[in-house]
Parts: sequence; C-alpha cells; structure tokens
Amino acid sequence: MGRMIIPGPDPSPATAAAPRFERTRQVARRVTLASIFANALLGVWAVAGSLGEVESRILATSLLIMACGAVAVACGTAIPEGRLGPLPIIGIATAVPGFALLIAGFWENFGADPIWQTGATLVAVAVFAAFASLLSAVHLKGRYRRLLPTAYTLAAAAGVFLVAVVWGYDPGDTWRLFGIAVVLLGAATLAAPIAARLRPAHEEPSPVLFCPYCGTAVDAARITACPSCRHRFRVAPR
Repeated sequence: MGRMIIPGPDPSPATAAAPRFERTRQVARRVTLASIFANALLGVWAVAGSLGEVESRILATSLLIMACGAVAVACGTAIPEGRLGPLPIIGIATAVPGFALLIAGFWENFGADPIWQTGATLVAVAVFAAFASLLSAVHLKGRYRRLLPTAYTLAAAAGVFLVAVVWGYDPGDTWRLFGIAVVLLGAATLAAPIAARLRPAHEEPSPVLFCPYCGTAVDAARITACPSCRHRFRVAPR
C-alpha cells in the first residue's frame, strides 16, 4: 500500500493570506488562555471570599470571552485544509459580534431584548460552525460516511429550535422532539470517531519528502504547504 498525493488548489490570495490567518489564530489562542487563567483566579476569589455583583459580572464576561476564543479556535481547525468551504470563516465572523452582544445584554440585565437575542442567534451560528469544523476532521468511508451529514443536520435542527425559542417561540411539547434530536446528535458525534477507527489497518507507507510540483524537500505531513512554490497538497492512504 502506498500513499496518494492529492494536489491542492493553485496558490491564490487565500493561500497568500495564510500567515495572516495564523496570526489571528494565535491571538484567539492567547485570548482563550488568558481568559482561562482569569476565570481560575476569579474562581479562587469566589471560594476564598464572596463575589459581589460587579465581580460576578466580570467573571461571567470572562467566561463569555473564553467561550468566544474557544469557538474561534475550533472553527480555525478546518480552514487550513479547506474543509466545509466558507463555513469556518462565517463561524469566526459571527462569534465575535455574537458574544459581544451577549456580553452587552448581560451587563444590561437582558433588558434590551433585540441585543441579546441577536447575539444568541449569531452565537448559535458560530457554535454550529465550530462543531462542524471539529467533526469534519473525522474521515469516514463506506456506510459510515452518512454519520457526518446526519450529525450536521441534527445540530442545525437543534440550533434552529433554540434560536426560535430565544425569539419567543413557545415550544410546548416540541421540547420532546428537541430532546430526541440532542440524544441522536450525541450518539452520532460519539459514533463518528469510533467508526473512523474501524477501518482496516494498513502497513505504514513510506513518507513523502518532496513537493510533487517543484521537488523541494518538505515535511512529511498529511497536509503540507510547499515553502518554495506555495502549492498545497494532501497525503492520503490509498
């Protein structure tokens, strides 16, 4: 068994913008880490003493900032390989204003409904994009390939239901359908990575050490950008 070189697209403005994306991802990671440490300190403060109203709001704000960074980083995992088209970019673009509006609504005690409702809607889109970006890294074959579209559909349906409730929809007994969708979504999400491990084991193929376009030495990775000609290619087992 060997390896198959799957050529990527020719260099484009999007490829040229890769360093900019990497810087953005580094910023999101640093913001997320800083928020984690800040939340830890505030949690210690809460255990050691008592948090007042202002301190509680600061803690909640820090948690929302941490969630925003985590969602952005999750969406960014699908961008280098071009998975899901523009969806990860949309997720990042909606996460920042969405969480900002949620924070603004929180500090206003959710008095202005359109502010936090709009924020919740944007956050729902961002969370769906983050979920899909992470799950798209699972490579399934054969009859298991239907798991991913099923999980995407269930996640989208659950998100639409929650957004409708946020905007005033009275769910009534349809909460039961939402619960069923969430249970099935959890099952599909857990089954996908397990099914990916059920593929027959193959002998480890020899590494690819040179760019298939210009012959420059490259690092043997599953997806690689040639430092010389800037072409991208993916190495996949046959």
